[in-house]
This record gives sequence, structure tokens and C-alpha cells, in this order.
Amino acid sequence: MRYENISCVDDITRDSYWQAKDFMYDVIRLPIFLSSGIDICRSPRGGNKSNLKEGFDVRRFKLLCAGPDGVLDWAQHYWRIPDAAANYLADHLFAKSLIIGYEMPAWLREVVEGAGCTWLDLRMSPLRFASDLYLAIATNDADLYARIHPHAATMDDIFAQAYLMAAQVRLRQRHSIAKQPSVEGPWVYMGQTVADASLIKPGGGFVRVAEYADTLRELVFGDDLYYKPHPEGGEFPKVERELIEAIIGRPVEICGLDTYEMLAGEIPLRFVGLSSGALQEALWFGKTSVALSQPICQPGFDLQHNPNNYLQIPSHEFLSEPLWASAINPDGRRDRPVRFPERANHLRELHNTWWGYATHVFKNNAFYNQLFHSQGMRNFAGGSASQDGSSAALRQQVTSLEVEVSELKEALRVVLHNLGQNQTTDLTSGGEGARD
Repeated sequence: MRYENISCVDDITRDSYWQAKDFMYDVIRLPIFLSSGIDICRSPRGGNKSNLKEGFDVRRFKLLCAGPDGVLDWAQHYWRIPDAAANYLADHLFAKSLIIGYEMPAWLREVVEGAGCTWLDLRMSPLRFASDLYLAIATNDADLYARIHPHAATMDDIFAQAYLMAAQVRLRQRHSIAKQPSVEGPWVYMGQTVADASLIKPGGGFVRVAEYADTLRELVFGDDLYYKPHPEGGEFPKVERELIEAIIGRPVEICGLDTYEMLAGEIPLRFVGLSSGALQEALWFGKTSVALSQPICQPGFDLQHNPNNYLQIPSHEFLSEPLWASAINPDGRRDRPVRFPERANHLRELHNTWWGYATHVFKNNAFYNQLFHSQGMRNFAGGSASQDGSSAALRQQVTSLEVEVSELKEALRVVLHNLGQNQTTDLTSGGEGARD
């Protein structure tokens, strides 16, 4: 099927993380245009030029979604929006369009299907341990799924990536002279952010660990349990950890190990949490993991279509023209399509999104450590002291600068005094106060 209209629509009730959505549409705009001649434009968010019918007003749509008090709660409407808002959006979709959305909410899938259109949901895969990121792609159209499937990674492809990371981590853990942090184990609870979309309940509100108190108590029983806070969790990890302690009736220590040191290493750990992607990753390293709640993105590999399963697309395939020609215009493939070669960290660098992978790659890498601590890098960073004495050397430099500034002030006072100026003190003290 060749689509005559392709529009980008995402969760326009939610203002957070819109930059990531914009970025994803940007990186696929060229390969889609080259393969189909269609400019997908942008999401209508903020009044951007989109491929919806003329007249669609985002502000009006949000007002239709808002409650009686005029407040719009994106999480409250994640599963369903009011009929008036759904009908308004549906009226502005061209018939038989392909609607591409990054992190589509359930309500958007429902509206698109109700309007007789096809949706294509894009997400960052929860499997983030490979040499570059995978894109997860799901759709409601079985034929579209079948056309995309040949470009997807197989289970063996992904297992091979996990196998290589495990070999690298085992090398460090078995032979490093540095003392490895110890975890007595065997359970680690993987925390999430307070408003993770995967935790939104159909009836409203967010899933919390208290709802699985009995399951958690039975699972960990007399074993030690550690808590791994989400790095962007803010104050929520403290609250969640205290709740877990109340549930199991004993202290829960913070886990200081890096994520991939735990997942890919040999320390005999088991993992539990609500729906963290790390729980899905753990399985690929042969680790036991229990997700108390349903993950939002379930990787799929079978040729048989399932709209709730996400094909895992390698970054070089996602960025290149052949995938999009197969998906959108299979009869119009060009002889020399634009292709990007497979390259480590390509999409991570473009998106500037690394999660725990940056620590895994750079923290223990001899090349980057030597580069950073080389004479040239130290000079570039503003100091030439050795690593061991860097703090003392920097303090000495600051002290020397303070002495020089003091001497310059005194010289200025003498010069101004000789010129007969009476406001010397006010000038110098005023400057100090302005800087503070």
C-alpha cells in the first residue's frame, strides 16, 4: 500500500519530552521523503505545520480534553480522551492516512483506528545494552508489520549483543585490580520515575509498589533486598524505598553498583520492580527478573502480527531509506537508496541519550581514562596537575590568583590616590559587591 498522506501525531496532551518526539520525526523525514515523495512535516503541537486537515487547533483540542475546571491532566487521559476531543481530532485526519507517533498513548491508537487510519508507534527499545540503540516499532496493520519485519533484529542478533557486553563486564570483574563493590544479594529492586507512563492505570492514577505488597513479601521472603533508585527520580526514590521497607519489615540498603555491572556481571543477583526496562534487559543476560506490573513496550520477533509487540529495529536500519521504502512505498524502491552503515553509538550521539550505557563504556575504558588524564587534556581542562595532586594544585592556583588580585587592588588605590580621587574605597568595594 502506498500512503497518500502521512501525519505525525503524538500525545499532544503532554508537554514533557516533546523535544525527543520532534527529534525522531526529524531523523526519519528525509528517508521517508526520498522513498515516497511525502514530507511528513511535524506534530501539530505548538501550532507547527502538520499534515492534518487545515484548521486543526491544538489549543481547542486541549480544552476539549480538559476537565470541568479547565485543568488538563495527561496521565488521567492516557487511556481515553473525551468523545468531543476524539471526534475533533478524527475529523482532521485524512482518510486511510498513516499516522506516525513517538510514544503513542492508548487514546491516540483508539482515535486513529476509529478513523480508519493506520498507526505506527515508535519508541526507544527497553533493550539498551547493544552497541547502539534499537527503535521499537508497533502497528495495527498486519501488512505493514510484515513489510517492516525483514529489517528487524532477530533474537539471536540481540542475544549476541548481550553476550559481548557480558564478556566485557566479566573481564573487568574477574581480572580488575580495583576492588569491586559488593552486594550480598540476591534481590535488587529497580526504581522508576514517579510519573512513568508505563505505570498509568486504566482507571487513572499510577501503579505503586503497595499494590503488590503481598507478592513482594513472598518473593523476597528472608533474602536481602537492595534498592536501585532511578537517576532522574528526584525525591520519589526515598518515598518508595521507605514504603518497601514497611512492606517487608526490614531495612533496604541502596545498591551502588552500576546497572550493567549488575545485569551483565557474574554477581548472583535477581531483579524485581514494577515495569522498569532493566527488568526486561536482565533476561537477556540470563538473570531472574520479576516485573510486578506490565511493561509498556514488549519486544516481539515473530512474523505473526501482534499490535502489542514491538519489532526491534537497529539504528542503521531505522535511519536508512530501505526500511521506509518497504513500509511506505514498496513498489517504488530506488536503485541507490540512502543507507547508513552500522556504527556504534550513532543514534546515541545524534539523540545525546545514553542512560546507563555511558557509565559502562567510559568509566572503565582504558583509552578514555588515558585520554582524559593526558597532559593535553589536563591543560585543555584548565590545569596541568597530576591526577593525585590535582585538587591541591587547583587550590594553590586559586590562592595565587587571589594574591595577585589583592595586589592589583592596592596598586589601583595608590594610583587613584595620587590622582586626587577620594572615592577609591567605594569603587573597589562596589565592584566586589556587584560580583556577589
